[in-house]
Amino acid sequence: MIEPIILAPMAGVTDKPFRKMVRLFGNHLLTTEMIGVESLYRNHPATRKMMDIHDERNIIVQLVGINPQAMVYAAQMAEGMGAVGIDINMGCPVKKLISNGSGAALLKNPDAAARLVESVSHAVSVPVSAKIRIGWDDKNINAVSFAQVLERAGAQRITVHGRTKEQGYSGNARWDIVRDVQQAVSVPVIVNGDIVDRVSAEKALSVTKAAGIMVGRGSLGRPWILSEIEKGISTHYPTADLVCQHLDFLLDYYGAHGIFVARKHLAWYARGKKGVAAFCQSVYAEREVSQVKKMVYSFFGGI
Repeated sequence: MIEPIILAPMAGVTDKPFRKMVRLFGNHLLTTEMIGVESLYRNHPATRKMMDIHDERNIIVQLVGINPQAMVYAAQMAEGMGAVGIDINMGCPVKKLISNGSGAALLKNPDAAARLVESVSHAVSVPVSAKIRIGWDDKNINAVSFAQVLERAGAQRITVHGRTKEQGYSGNARWDIVRDVQQAVSVPVIVNGDIVDRVSAEKALSVTKAAGIMVGRGSLGRPWILSEIEKGISTHYPTADLVCQHLDFLLDYYGAHGIFVARKHLAWYARGKKGVAAFCQSVYAEREVSQVKKMVYSFFGGI
């Protein structure tokens, strides 16, 4: 049995509607989108909405930032909302985060990373974890020493995405480096990167001996993938009903803007099917929900 199987935090993807879709298939550990602690500290309405998890269960809140005071504020709010864990982002390669010293920039600043973990672990009672990459680039792979610093600071779990910051999401994940991290620390290590099905999940665990897996891009257009990996069976989704349910969740959460947020999800659901280009072109040009649903039923009907 593979566990834990965790949904990775993905900006613009793992919002409440997507988590509701994943939850239809099982009670796995799910992670929020990364939430900017400075924005939350300044009481930004959209960021506060991202933090609203009071009606969810088995949720890890991922935080990103560099200010320990703001990080503690956000972590305590997340715990108060019912989060079962706090994860600190130390791997996002987005330039905006790198420029202010957060995200993957922390790979080059282990002292600052340790301060964040130590501050949060002393301020909350739920487990504190960190999500890292194997290093900045191929010449600066420091995941082992970095993970050891985080463990000493109080991290209770470390997720390692087997790519460098410079790789972004290209190339192959280096599961061998994740294995090195697993051997170097005593806290649980979760392997992330290139896990898209049961076969790749089992291979990743075989190589790394990690405590569990985290699935990111493999879940795009496949909210059932965690359950599929857990049970070791293939499913026959998506159906038009399922796709439209996701659309309804998006509309409930975002209002009229949900039709625009839905476009990328519709494209992911349709990926690999005959006529996908024409389908995407049609739904991207349509603003009426009823018409989009008709297109969905015409495209996915009977699948």
